[in-house]
Amino acid sequence: MSDVSALERENLAVHVDKCELRYEQMKEKLEEIDVQFNKIDHRFDRIDERMDRIETDIKRGNTQMIVALIGATATIIAAFVGVILTLV
Repeated sequence: MSDVSALERENLAVHVDKCELRYEQMKEKLEEIDVQFNKIDHRFDRIDERMDRIETDIKRGNTQMIVALIGATATIIAAFVGVILTLV
């Protein structure tokens, strides 16, 4: 390791103290990463909820479209039947 000083190589107490500091820094960084992952996870949950709402809206829209198409088809058929009955 390049960050190991000569004093640390010669004195175990210095080495232990520096290791403690290093591990504390690593712990803090890992905790920060954990916080960031939790934020990302929360964002994904919100995206998932929005996707579910969009899916529901699309299904509702498709149902309304089908009802409108059936209504239009029934109107066209009724018009044709009226024309045929008028001609007969």
